[in-house]
Amino acid sequence: MVKEYGYEYDAVLNEQIWKATEGKVTDQKLMGANCLRSGRDALKAIAREYEPCVALLPALACDSMVHPFESYGHKIQYYRLNEDYSINLESLKIGEEKTLFLYADYFGKPAIQDEELEKLRTRGNIIFIEDRTHNLVWERRYSFKSDYIMASLRKWFPVPDGGLLWGEITKPLGNDTTFSMTRLKAQCMRHEFLVCGEESIKTEYRKIFSTVSDLMDEDGPSAMSAYAYALARDTDWDEVRKARQQNAEALISILSTSPYVSFIQNQSGKSDLYVSFIVPNRDEVQRKLSAEGIFNTIIWPLMDEQKHVCSVAKITEENMLAAPCDQRYSTDDMKTIGAEIVRVIADVNG
Repeated sequence: MVKEYGYEYDAVLNEQIWKATEGKVTDQKLMGANCLRSGRDALKAIAREYEPCVALLPALACDSMVHPFESYGHKIQYYRLNEDYSINLESLKIGEEKTLFLYADYFGKPAIQDEELEKLRTRGNIIFIEDRTHNLVWERRYSFKSDYIMASLRKWFPVPDGGLLWGEITKPLGNDTTFSMTRLKAQCMRHEFLVCGEESIKTEYRKIFSTVSDLMDEDGPSAMSAYAYALARDTDWDEVRKARQQNAEALISILSTSPYVSFIQNQSGKSDLYVSFIVPNRDEVQRKLSAEGIFNTIIWPLMDEQKHVCSVAKITEENMLAAPCDQRYSTDDMKTIGAEIVRVIADVNG
């Protein structure tokens, strides 16, 4: 088999579940959450609940966080992050107009304290939206009761689609399964490539992965496919949490030997979505590692306005790598990729 680390999940079609769920979406809840097609759809479902108003977003926000609010006519305003990725409270410009306030604990680092959230609640007409994508598998640390909590599920598990939304939505969800079926096809093709190594298969599934998210911009929010729901329902989240924490711990230990690495996530058990760090000459490091089959996530492209508002967002976009530590791999795998990441970083910067 071809050995690669990171990138999108591969999958083998579960024939039994597929026969029972093909073309269907779910109306069930998962851990009390509404089940949607994606995290992007979860934000869409929130955004369409309100007449156009202000959407107050972190400057470190990908298009999937921004577009849902834009598509429903909300005015986008960005706030700054401090060097520790907490919210710069002075940059929160809150007036009398209704405000949809989105916040997230990036890489498991606390964004804001409960008492500050309580103070904000007294300042204006604010709808609080907590994004738990970066720490979904860990116990929620806030006692503050936000209006909505959402997360992307497919970043954590090999499901073809999936987003979670806690909170009340009054408008019905769509029943599109095209996105799910298209991603599932690409996941199965990736598995085939890892088995046989045929490069033409790799070219095709990479094209699908790079363009499939565009399908979600063509309509309103949809429910999660019944296929993805069944897979998520049967997943042992404790095992996922345990594997990721062990892998992150091993990888952090190895990467800490490099004088060039500055950690964003420097402690396991807080996020473990990836192991994120800042490194000089990031683009060249990332290119060389990818050529060796070690795929590190790089932060999403930001607009000039976002980088102008927040230097931390700019630095993160330009210098961050996020190494894979998910449940596909063992601690021995982490030792392998960790040593190679350290070697390549030294080679590029030495």
